Amino acid sequence: MKSGIKHIFLIGLFLFAAHVNFAQSVASSVFTFEEYISIVKEHHPMAYVSELKGNEAQYLIQEGKGGFDPKLNGNLNQKYFDGKQYYSHLHAGLKVPTWFGITVQAGYDENSGVRLNPEAYTSNTGLWSAGLAIELGNGLFIDQRRADLKQAKIYANSTEMEQKLMMNQLVFDASVAYYDWFKAYNTFTIYQEAVENATARFENVRGLSKFGDKPSVDTLKALIFLQERQLNLEIAQLELTNKRALLEVFLWQDGLIPLEISEGLRPMSYEEFETSIPPLVSAEMIDSLALYHPDFIISQNKIEVSKIDYRLKREQLKPSVQLKYNALSTNGNQTPFADYSVSNYKWGATVSYPIFTRKERAKTKLAKLKLEQLESQLELKSAELNYKIQTSFNVWSSTVNQYEIYAKSILNYSSLLQSEITLFQIGEGSMFLVNQRDQELIEAQLKLIKIAVDNKLGEVWYNYARVNP
Repeated sequence: MKSGIKHIFLIGLFLFAAHVNFAQSVASSVFTFEEYISIVKEHHPMAYVSELKGNEAQYLIQEGKGGFDPKLNGNLNQKYFDGKQYYSHLHAGLKVPTWFGITVQAGYDENSGVRLNPEAYTSNTGLWSAGLAIELGNGLFIDQRRADLKQAKIYANSTEMEQKLMMNQLVFDASVAYYDWFKAYNTFTIYQEAVENATARFENVRGLSKFGDKPSVDTLKALIFLQERQLNLEIAQLELTNKRALLEVFLWQDGLIPLEISEGLRPMSYEEFETSIPPLVSAEMIDSLALYHPDFIISQNKIEVSKIDYRLKREQLKPSVQLKYNALSTNGNQTPFADYSVSNYKWGATVSYPIFTRKERAKTKLAKLKLEQLESQLELKSAELNYKIQTSFNVWSSTVNQYEIYAKSILNYSSLLQSEITLFQIGEGSMFLVNQRDQELIEAQLKLIKIAVDNKLGEVWYNYARVNP
């Protein structure tokens, strides 16, 4: 047993906790891909990190909306000198930004003092004000607050796509680990059988050699071939051990406790394997898969963010014109503005504009260059995704035909091997040809396993990791 927090769990028992039939798992001793990938998607630490990515999207939008939060403000300034209160300025206010570039504002002022500037004078009850501030130039159609919120929503969508990409990559990497284990296990069983057959042939030839029915060189050839198979078996055993260890990297409970595979569990044998047949696809379907791929959407979102930035930079080429209007009231003992009069107000306007606009024009041109670069990259991304999707379907489709061909070839190689063995036993063949036919059969079996892995990884890509994890 390993030290630390590493615990040994019987996977079958854990599957029971995960609502998988424990009795069937133990009875068959086959750890299916569906059972395995279910554990990975639900309990792997990366799956928990992916969920945190989803929370990040919510916070990005919340941050963007924060630009439109109402703001309270206030200040108090007083001066005392030579026993006199020169002035006392009290101000409290509220500003409410809106989506349309209009700021609603209200305030209260109370000013007093023996040296108070006459224009700042208010009655003992203070002065109430309420009105609007409107941007008529720069900021009329878009400003930093509106740009930030729009970009935050796009970033949130990109974060969701990144979440999908993380899960897609996790599922695919975990699938590769499972089918590497499948390949290593079946390679090991093939060499196990090969060693048994080579051992039987060696004993048979050695017995015939003792009675003079076969030359002693055939015994040596059979022994060398047996030793080669034993070496292959040792290599296959090491590979199986390593691939089993790699598979366990993806097995966790609640993202905290690593799991180990019990010795009694195995993947399916290649004799139990059934090819998965890909669906018929059209050019339109290929295009659709590319358009909805998270990578493509993330690239699109970068362009949308850049467009907003470009629009904001162009807006800054306009002069800044702000118009303010505030109605005034001194009715502090009753409801403010109950005595509202059109004659009581204050208003103002501010205008500013850089003469040469060099800074603004440079920023606008840089934003446009960045947008054009991203649009070019999107075209390249689209072409790459279409190519990858098309070739993935081509490979998947081809593996079905290849598997059928190699499955038939294995039967033929097996028949050919038996024929060579029969010829050798009646003195019309040679140990060299027997060994050669045996090697050809093993190579065909190993090729069949590789094709089976390629076929299943094609299915994984389509069913688990193409768009939605």
